[in-house]
Amino acid sequence: MDSRFTHQMGNDNTLFVQGDLDVYSVGETIRQGCKLIRSNKSFEVIDLGQVQKFDSAGLAFVVELMKVAQQEKKKLQFKNIPTRLRAVAEIYGLSKILPDNIFQSA
Repeated sequence: MDSRFTHQMGNDNTLFVQGDLDVYSVGETIRQGCKLIRSNKSFEVIDLGQVQKFDSAGLAFVVELMKVAQQEKKKLQFKNIPTRLRAVAEIYGLSKILPDNIFQSA
């Protein structure tokens, strides 16, 4: 299943990611996410609760969007990150660069 974005403008300006964040689908999803972060000044939250498949490419998605948000001086939070992300982040030595609260469920 391909990943895709739906954008919900609510109190926390949430961007919902649905589908897969894996090596086969993440490239376009990263491009879309970076474009949305750069274009939407009030964007704050990415909800991954509807992601069905997540591998190391999904970790690249999280890291890249965090980097773009930092470059754009925008606040960015993630909600409902799959629990496997912590193990993948630790394997790749990235768990220390991720915010402490990134692994908490919403």
